This record gives sequence, C-alpha cells and structure tokens, in this order.
Amino acid sequence: MLEFSSDFGDDKDEVVLLELDPKLLDSIKEESAVLRGEPEEGAMLCTKSKTYEVRYAETSNSMVLIPNLTTPSREDTGERTLHSRQVCGIHYTFLEVRPCKPRVQKLRQLLEEQPYSGQQEKNQDGKDNRYTLSDLLDRVQCSEEELDKALQEVEAYHLYGFWQLLEFDYHFKVVSHILALIESKSWPLDGIPRMEAIKALSELEPLTIMMQCFDYYLKPTDKDTDEGDTLYTLHDDKVCRLCAEVLLKSADKYNFTEFLNIWQQSVPEGLTTSLSQLEGLALVDRSATSDAIFYFPVTSLPHDIQKRFNLLFETREKWSFEEIRPYVEDLAGDKTPVSALLTKYARGSTVNGIKYYSGKHAR
Repeated sequence: MLEFSSDFGDDKDEVVLLELDPKLLDSIKEESAVLRGEPEEGAMLCTKSKTYEVRYAETSNSMVLIPNLTTPSREDTGERTLHSRQVCGIHYTFLEVRPCKPRVQKLRQLLEEQPYSGQQEKNQDGKDNRYTLSDLLDRVQCSEEELDKALQEVEAYHLYGFWQLLEFDYHFKVVSHILALIESKSWPLDGIPRMEAIKALSELEPLTIMMQCFDYYLKPTDKDTDEGDTLYTLHDDKVCRLCAEVLLKSADKYNFTEFLNIWQQSVPEGLTTSLSQLEGLALVDRSATSDAIFYFPVTSLPHDIQKRFNLLFETREKWSFEEIRPYVEDLAGDKTPVSALLTKYARGSTVNGIKYYSGKHAR
C-alpha cells in the first residue's frame, strides 16, 4: 500500500535522479567520480579517465520515489502480507550523462596568467596565480588522466609544486641551451646521451626545468651508450616549429620565399623544415603581388565556436579545407567532426574544382 509522506512536496531535502549505464556505475563504484564546473559552465561528470556531459532529461512517465521498497522473489511462496510504504517524491526529470570531449581549452588560459621566466615573480597585481594539480582539477572540466595528457600537450612544467608554462623568450633560451650543447659535443641528432646532457645543462638552468624540457624536445631511441646512458633523438618537427615561431613573432609579415630560406638556416644542421610544421601557427597571404606569411596561432583564438568562425572569416574571406582545418580541429569531436562544424558554421563554394569555405552571410 502506497501513501504520501507527511512532508511530501517539501523540497528542503530535494533529490535529483541520475541515470547511469551499468558500466559507468561500476566504474564510479571502483574509482569514484566528481562533478566539475564553474557556476557559468554546464556540469561535467569526471571519472579518473573520462569526461561526461550532464544534462536534464524529461520523461512523460511519473517516477515515484519510495525508500525501502521491497518486492517478493519468485521463490517466495509464503503467506502474502500488505506493507505500507510512503512516497517521498514524484519526478518527471532526471540527469543523463553522455561521453564528451574534455574541456581543456581553459587550461592554457589559466597557465598563461603567470608564466615562469627564470625566477619566481608575482603578477603586477601582487597575486600569485600559480596552480597546483588539485587547483587545475577544480577549474578544468576533465578527468585526471585527460588533464595529465593536456598538460603534456601544452608543454607545462611542474615547478616547486605548481604547474606553469615557460615565458616564451625563456622557453626558447632553455631549448637553445640543449641545441648548443648538442653542437658543442658534436653528438649526432639521433644519438644524444640523456644523463650526460642533463648533467651539463643543469649547470645553466634548474635541473627540474632542463629534465622536463629535454623530454619535451627529445625522444628515446632503442640504443644505449656503453655506460648504460639511453640515447635520445630530437623531435624534428617540434624544434623546427619553435624556431619558426621565434621568427614569426619578431615581424608583422615576412616575404614567403625569404622566410623559408631564413627558417631553414635557423634550425640545427640535419633538420629539414616543412610547411606542415606550421599548421595552426602561421598563414600564407597569397592576395598580394608576392606571397607573404604572418603569425596566426590557433592558441590565440576564442574558444567559443561562433566567435572562432567569425574571427577566421574576418581574417580571411575564403578558406580551403586544409587551410581552415588546423584552426577548428580542437573544437571538433567524435560526433561533430571538422566537416560537420564547417557545414553548420560556414558556407561552401567550389572554385576551379577546389572547395572553399566562407562566412554564412558572405556573398
């Protein structure tokens, strides 16, 4: 027998229903989960390894909440008795969760508040805007594993308990130390002994910085020295891209051909530059008499999708797919690939057999 409790309708102890599939429920029981999001953000449910979007859903059926409800089993053949149970709530909405991309765009914004430039300084406002891993987990909507991956992708450094980016000039200075050491020792670019290199580099900059920078710009080979020191090789594309960024930041525009020559001369001997290394970093302007190239990093663009597309089409009226892809790829996901984003936010046209994309309201 069901009856309504005396405090039915009193929302002081309001209950929210959350629907989980069995696999996710088991994962939460084993690892736990947390809801993350600022007041102005939508809530995200984060496990140790994945992120889920949380949304309200409605149902046309009434969901009656009854504590301590029991049902007889099929084997129960005893005398039936009538039990009284109180209804403490009726629900027509519930929370559902769906897998989604981690929202890590905010990470770079937070880390750029106080980059490390060789010595620890507070901001001009006197605030210490450094973040621990716990701080970042509170502010960035992603799982622990996804945050760790994002920290590596933005080349963050763990310094004295905090995660920070290196200020750009200092960053290049640290990488230059590594490249200069390789040249002075006449090491082959695919045969750099890690322990020996870091020991020498730690005399120039703090050990923790040199170790992390070394691992960002070099990768291990399957070879060791006779002393057991693992040999490393340069990440060619990363080194060439950094050298290009140094050049591009120093001028508004470069003559395209001149830039290619200067860029190749600026990288260590044995490395080869390629335009593919500039994806999401620079644009080539072919509208003038002679082609020009200028600095246009994707990291400086808005995170909001509509604002991103508005700025892209203000910068350039028409884009080919290969040109625009690096500038919207971070907004795409499994269910919304780049092609789907372009269909929704851009207008396609074909010129001389090549498809271009322009603003929705462009003529």
